Order: sequence, then structure tokens, then C-alpha cells
Amino acid sequence: MAFSIKTKATWMGRVIAALVLAVCSTPPAWAQASGGPSARGQAQGAWNGNWTLQRDDPRIFTRGGAETLRLQIVQNATGTIKLQWVADRGICEDPIAGPCEWVAARGTGHAVSAGPGSLGVLLRISADTQDPFLLVLERRADGRATARLISEKGGIDYRLDAERE
Repeated sequence: MAFSIKTKATWMGRVIAALVLAVCSTPPAWAQASGGPSARGQAQGAWNGNWTLQRDDPRIFTRGGAETLRLQIVQNATGTIKLQWVADRGICEDPIAGPCEWVAARGTGHAVSAGPGSLGVLLRISADTQDPFLLVLERRADGRATARLISEKGGIDYRLDAERE
């Protein structure tokens, strides 16, 4: 059976959402061993802070060119996560091409799925409201994180490195 573009995009969005939920609901072994929430039952705020996400692309030769997103994440005591984001040069489909409408785009968001080892957020970067970006961050034991930035329609799928500033 052939899928239409719209059916394929909707199907892909559902698959991505299911994957994020599965990844975010299972804490990694290092998070379980670290003790989790504090003695008073408040969240540790593992995602709190400013993060820089960089794209690894052979066409990019400078750190400034690789910067894809800057995030300011606030995780409150109940675990609710809010963030502000700013897109940079590395978000462009072709990072060495001419003007890119997404450079300096900014916005806010809420986590759609969060756990001690991973975080999933929908970002409305594109003017196309039917093609939001899904950002999935996964923390490593060294405090850094890896990420994937995926557009719902599947035109973009970047692997990113993330570090707290």
C-alpha cells in the first residue's frame, strides 16, 4: 500500500513521539545510581542551565559555524521544564550556503517528554506549522549530552553534540 506524503509525515510524527516517550521514561543506569531526587522529594534539575548544541557536518570548519541551537532550560521543583531557544548557523540545511531564514530564530517551549537521562522538546522553528522540529537530548555520564534534531516531515535529521555552558 502506498503512503501519501501527508500520511507518511503523520506516521513519522507518531513514531518519533513514541520513541521519545520510550527513551525518556527509562532512566539510564548512571542516573539510577546517582540517587535521583533529593531527600525532600524535589527535582535535582538535571537539565537546568544554558546549553550549546553543535552540529557535526564535514562542510563546517569552525565552532561558530557548527553552533546549531542555544538553549536556556529551567526545570522547577516539580520537574516541569520550560526553555528558551535561539537558532544559529548550524541549523541551516546547507551550513555554507547563502541566507538561511532560521538563523537568529528564537522561541520558547515546554518539554513534551522528560526524564533524568533524556529530554524531548517540540520547537516551532519553521514558518511551516505542520513541520515542527523535535529535539531529543540524551545525557551522558560525563555531564555532556548528545541530541537529534528531526523535522516532522523528515527533511532534517541532524545529530548534535550538546554541552552545558
